[in-house]
Amino acid sequence: GLHSKMRKSLKYRPPMVKVGYRGPKATRGFHPSGFREIMVHNLKDMDKINPKLEAARIAHSVGMKKRMEIEEKADEKKIRILNRIK
Repeated sequence: GLHSKMRKSLKYRPPMVKVGYRGPKATRGFHPSGFREIMVHNLKDMDKINPKLEAARIAHSVGMKKRMEIEEKADEKKIRILNRIK
């Protein structure tokens, strides 16, 4: 609008998305740790993960019993889990 504070880029407003706002194409979609995230729902999904390039994120709908099994298998295969229970 005519008096829009965001359009005028006043300091107390969040930055507006503009051309050039995206990150480099080579790193887009990666986790800050440098791994590509793979969503895991069950033990079969663990077989598809390459431990050198990808990391697992356990779905929130997975229960505690299955989560513990997935974490054990990840430790065996040396796969990083991004949302491990402490």
